[in-house]
Amino acid sequence: MTLGVALSVAAAALATGLLVQRVALSEPDSATFSALRAATWLSRYRLVDSTFSVNGGPTVHGRCLQDWFVVAGRSRRGAVLRLDDGLVVLDIPPHTLTVSGGTAAERAVAPLVLLELGGCTRFLERRIETLAQQRRDLTLSNGTLGFALKGTHVALALDAKTTLPTGMKVSARHARGTSRIRFERVTPQFRRRFSRGLPMGNP
Repeated sequence: MTLGVALSVAAAALATGLLVQRVALSEPDSATFSALRAATWLSRYRLVDSTFSVNGGPTVHGRCLQDWFVVAGRSRRGAVLRLDDGLVVLDIPPHTLTVSGGTAAERAVAPLVLLELGGCTRFLERRIETLAQQRRDLTLSNGTLGFALKGTHVALALDAKTTLPTGMKVSARHARGTSRIRFERVTPQFRRRFSRGLPMGNP
């Protein structure tokens, strides 16, 4: 009888272990799988070319470079978004976030919305990876990955064959915008030219 009880307990423990393993290691759903692939694309590039419009305003062209910048004598990783009309957004964590140039209407838009529409990919990548690992708060519909980020909702358009991000719609409390994005390679010549005139330069 004692042996039978022991075997029963062991069998129950084994069954529970297999169930936990099956849940933990189960195949990701389509939204999670697409999110992981999209995050992989976002991690590969530091330069994004974008065309976007906010709140029905004119279409603008911009480029976002994610690089190392010198702030207060220290090298920090961040992003700079430049638009053709002169708007510049500097995002150098943890304490530097500034918007200058451009139009008054553009400067009134939350910097996070501008950075999202400009395709500044690092924080998009981190957010998508976190949600994919936790398997929560991701939606996938008609090739568009939906998720929330700091008070905004992002609908990221993915290429049907490769899941390469190609654009997005961003909705926030006081702003709505749509963009198309394209990834580019960074050259030393481009870095020098792009950083010219910024309040801090590359190391």
